[in-house]
Amino acid sequence: MIYGADRLDVESAERSLAAWEEDFPRPLVDLSRLRRLDPFGALVLVLEARRAQEAGGFLRVLLPQGVEGRALLARSGIERLLAGAYRADGPWPEAPGGEAEIDLVEVKEEEGVGRLVDGLSERLLDRFPLGESGTRLLAQAMLELLQNIPQHASPEKADVSPFGVGALQESEDHLHLVVADKGVGLRGSLGTNPRFRELDDSQALEAALVQGTSRFDRPGRGGALRRIRELMLRNAGRFFVRSGSGALWQADVEWVVSAVCPFPGVQVSIRLPRRLFE
Repeated sequence: MIYGADRLDVESAERSLAAWEEDFPRPLVDLSRLRRLDPFGALVLVLEARRAQEAGGFLRVLLPQGVEGRALLARSGIERLLAGAYRADGPWPEAPGGEAEIDLVEVKEEEGVGRLVDGLSERLLDRFPLGESGTRLLAQAMLELLQNIPQHASPEKADVSPFGVGALQESEDHLHLVVADKGVGLRGSLGTNPRFRELDDSQALEAALVQGTSRFDRPGRGGALRRIRELMLRNAGRFFVRSGSGALWQADVEWVVSAVCPFPGVQVSIRLPRRLFE
């Protein structure tokens, strides 16, 4: 993270990733002036920690100096997913009451996805009644994305365990869903089909999200990311997906595919206006 930066979120994550990768496998993560942390930034940080640990290194973390930043980091709930994979310049801050602001779930196998989605939905409903249609919309998006993790996150190296995480955060004006893994990415997944082996990262990203291309030849299989992108389009949502060295950003009706800092796996950010659920 660039020294002096006060945010780790969707908009700033690319700058942070580029800086971390320069020092990999012992990336320096400077959170000393942290004032904003969203689920996307939190999960990218967790993925970088797991990658560093597997490569024989660890995150070097400069913890927030301010009260606000320390509370943000404590309430994020990410410390349990970072355990053993970081070294900090002090004790990790504790949240009052031990409650996390971001609901986090680790996805280990497809059989457990349904239970994770149900549990996450129940915890959200306890705090904010989405209503039947809102709950169904959100649960469907969560289920489709989380089911993809065990299938798409299988690593190329047998000694590196697949790892994926889902997160959900309720804010004043929107709901933020993030699903991220450090696996083979969309190019690696589509490349298991001989018809798509020549695609680069950006081409694979556009094929999956815009054309609905799937590694399956059978009609009706795959295409979840395209359906979610279209859902965002209909509901004025903000959608960001990165895979390898490619990224798609969609805000309302505009979308663009661009090159980003290379990073394994697929990371997805969905932000839906809260007014949809009221």
